Amino acid sequence: MEKLIMAVEGEKKRFGLLKDAFKERGFDVKTIHVRELTLFSDMSGSRIKNSGLALTKTKAVYLETPLELTQFVEPLLDEIERRGIYCQLKKGSFYIGSNELLQISVLNEYNIKVPRTMIVGSPEQIKAAAEKFSYPVLVKFYVKGKKIHSFIAKDEKTLLSLSEGIQADNALIRDYIVGEVDHCAVIGEKVYNLRRLVKEDGSLQPLKKALPAKLSKAEEELAIQAASVCGCDIAMVKMCKGFVLKVKPYVNMLTFTKRTGQNLFEEVAELFKEKISGA
Repeated sequence: MEKLIMAVEGEKKRFGLLKDAFKERGFDVKTIHVRELTLFSDMSGSRIKNSGLALTKTKAVYLETPLELTQFVEPLLDEIERRGIYCQLKKGSFYIGSNELLQISVLNEYNIKVPRTMIVGSPEQIKAAAEKFSYPVLVKFYVKGKKIHSFIAKDEKTLLSLSEGIQADNALIRDYIVGEVDHCAVIGEKVYNLRRLVKEDGSLQPLKKALPAKLSKAEEELAIQAASVCGCDIAMVKMCKGFVLKVKPYVNMLTFTKRTGQNLFEEVAELFKEKISGA
């Protein structure tokens, strides 16, 4: 029986269901809370200090934590990779997932279609950039990499007016793509999609009311590629009209299972089994 560790944070119903799915696939599963781990780092790298984990016998780690723990999780991913343990997230995935500006740069580097975006070093530079866009645009402001404010500007005048007086390190201006949004749950080479429709007031319906929708082969491949370049075998990829809007290094398997009728817990467990068998 292969040993698998679920390194998670919080008490969520989906963690219990996923643990059951792993056990059904023959895994010996141990659940730990990420915050309970201790990492020791020196010139040779980072190491996990927890004798009770028996990492030398561990074949796989399922990791799911809030993006706020990036500074801790990345050294953990480095240790997991160093030991040759399979994890659905690769080194760098949390840096990319938690930093929207970095994620856009990574997606662009791999020629993945994203809405036209401009990143400016300070809000003062928005005035020079305002006339270069077609409207509406989505604007986001950041301090130390964390988003502090965002809005949609319908025209240049609104953009300048709403940007005035905001104190930020940098800002992002992006073409606002209007339309239904696809939330693609990528699990290895499989894609499960929920489509959020536009309501009469122009807003999107919540994900819990989204409907299953078929994607084209090209759209599925785009979602898989976007997840892959962001370091994820499992991810949620938001898309609209062929553009990738965002990649998150986790999937709410409970919501997708309920709305699509497909058991994503079993699919995740099967992916891990395949990865371990092919190692």
